[in-house]
Amino acid sequence: MPQLPQDKANHFIYGLAIFLVVGFAIDAVAGVGAAAVFGAGKEVYDRVSKKGCPETLDFLATAAGGVAGYLCTYLP
Repeated sequence: MPQLPQDKANHFIYGLAIFLVVGFAIDAVAGVGAAAVFGAGKEVYDRVSKKGCPETLDFLATAAGGVAGYLCTYLP
């Protein structure tokens, strides 16, 4: 089984953490939205600041963390 690169794993964990904070403070849908918005914002920041390398897969990994949190919240 292929391993997930460390960078993508970090994005996933951050997306999950954002979901947990916002999801429990407001609601689960807001948590997923916040993870997606923060993921997109980070990639825009990377592009504009030239301090990082913007990648679509980084955004998707962050959003996937939020979606995973949402699914774990609502699965029996």
